[in-house]
Amino acid sequence: MEIYRKQLRGNAGYSAFVPVPLSSLTIDTTSLATRIGETKNALARFNESASAMSEEEASAALRGEAEDSWMLSAGKYFSPFGLTFYTNGLTEEERQEIADLVQASRYAVEAREELPVCGRLLRNAHYLMCRGPRYEKRYPGEFRTSPVWIGREGCTLNDAQFVPPVDEAMTGAFSELERFINEESTLDPLVRAALIHYQFETIHPFIDANGRVGRLLNTLFLLESGVIHRPVLRWSRALGRFGDRYAMELQRLHETGSYEAWIGFYLLSLKEAVAER
Repeated sequence: MEIYRKQLRGNAGYSAFVPVPLSSLTIDTTSLATRIGETKNALARFNESASAMSEEEASAALRGEAEDSWMLSAGKYFSPFGLTFYTNGLTEEERQEIADLVQASRYAVEAREELPVCGRLLRNAHYLMCRGPRYEKRYPGEFRTSPVWIGREGCTLNDAQFVPPVDEAMTGAFSELERFINEESTLDPLVRAALIHYQFETIHPFIDANGRVGRLLNTLFLLESGVIHRPVLRWSRALGRFGDRYAMELQRLHETGSYEAWIGFYLLSLKEAVAER
């Protein structure tokens, strides 16, 4: 079961989540063996198709993933047929945010030649994707030092659906995640990828854009572990097709500690993403 820690006292008091270190988990993937195998077979076909893509096609796919990731963060929606639509079009500022996210994605993929997948790389990418005016006071490129919370519009720390870890708990949890990303492991890389994405979103290390950074981190880890061979995976589009289920599955793990259910959903979403190629 997951842990919540009381913060402050009286009317100002609230409970913040404390993530369980991933290295301490024992994950039974027996029930997921078939789904893991199916996803790996789909990835093999995806990689074969991706290897035949021209540089122009690969660049377009990376840009497409960035656009889809931005739309998820902005509350835009996807049709059941994988086609995006906008209720009010895009403003010039929104178009620039997408362009910044594309640049951040390209930077992160290329930076892997010099840096491990680490906090420094992610902070640099965050800085690049958050250069617009609305991020001016949201500390682009820096981990947060104050609480954040998730819930319905207008909610507070006291009645939020989820409050990520604060202060030392957040710093310690991210350091542990960084080690888990880069250490050798006997866990299947797909299982590790699912755990890494969940843990990053749970830690929520930035004031804003955690979803975008987390989805970019997923691409980086899959590349680093050899699961995908080129950064052309359109995972955000697949997540968009699942609608609210993506957020619901994350929240369910916060509440139940059932990692197997989350891993199963992650594998399903990944298989959906690679099936589009």
